[in-house]
Amino acid sequence: LCLMTTELPPNLQDAEEKEIEQKMIKTILAMPKEVQDRFKVLHMLSDKRSKLNDEFNEACKKLEAQIMEKKKPFLEQRRQIISGDKTDFGNLIPRFEETHKELEKKVAGIVKADDEKEEEDKAEEKTPTDVSYLKGQQGIPDFWQRSMKSNRLIWDQVREKDEEIMKHLRHVETTSAEDEVSKNMTVTLKMEFDEENEFFTPSTLFVTLEYESQDQVKDIKGTAIEWKEGKDPTKKKIKKKQKHKKTGETRTVVKTVDADSFFNIFQDRTLPKEGENDSDAENEVQDKIDEVQQTVEDFHDLLVPDALEYFLNFNEDFDMLGLDGEGDESGDDDDDDDEDESANKKPAGGKKGGAAEAG
Repeated sequence: LCLMTTELPPNLQDAEEKEIEQKMIKTILAMPKEVQDRFKVLHMLSDKRSKLNDEFNEACKKLEAQIMEKKKPFLEQRRQIISGDKTDFGNLIPRFEETHKELEKKVAGIVKADDEKEEEDKAEEKTPTDVSYLKGQQGIPDFWQRSMKSNRLIWDQVREKDEEIMKHLRHVETTSAEDEVSKNMTVTLKMEFDEENEFFTPSTLFVTLEYESQDQVKDIKGTAIEWKEGKDPTKKKIKKKQKHKKTGETRTVVKTVDADSFFNIFQDRTLPKEGENDSDAENEVQDKIDEVQQTVEDFHDLLVPDALEYFLNFNEDFDMLGLDGEGDESGDDDDDDDEDESANKKPAGGKKGGAAEAG
């Protein structure tokens, strides 16, 4: 018989899993002596299964890294075409024609049910993406802005004052890696804007999520943005009336307060330890972290891998989620003289992304 050990298996990296493991051991040791052995063995078998899962995960990481290396040349070509750096397409055009002909033959041979034909007819009614404005231009300057607009999950985070800034967006990419010190997984979003934009410096912005478990982000590190005078969408001015306690006179004061903005994702945030702050403050920090996590993961899992599909408006992300894409428009920032400080919040949920992708 296998001997019971109270030493935690090395594969248990998550604090919650460690706690559950310890509880399991205590539960087994509290069983009647005559039934303990069978549960000790079951526990050891479960542990061996867990270790095989770890081997599987390690193999997946290695395979993911290998595939990412193979993707890099194609993603770099995509970047060059979008930026206008690449205008000689070599033998890619003839290959497109060959692939197109082969695909037409395959599609022609597909027999579809009546309801599928009806859905296809509706899809064909969609207005094609207008790219006539690109005539006489190099590349596709608004590629990433338009791709973002087609992803409602992401564009809902873009406020009215952010939209003018997004016109200067030129490149987006994401990467996932393992932190060398903590060994935690990280996901980084990189956004490049025009170097000579009128809003901020530096022109390249980063935000990195560090996970303490599969679904929980513990730390967010972002670029410190230097906003130019009057261009910061993350702040707004409000007017408030104050009454003097002694004289009773009323005066109007102007205060600068935080405002909803996509660019809030670049602020540093750290998950507070339990009991470190009052519950309301802890919940507020957690909500902000969840919102940033959701947005960065949407870039990583959805937008960057399928950017062309989003640009051409063929990626029905809301249909996949069982949503109709209708509802309230993204909340605009209040006017500078608005006395209402309330802000619309987007429900956020955490989920860990898929394979690493760069744009």
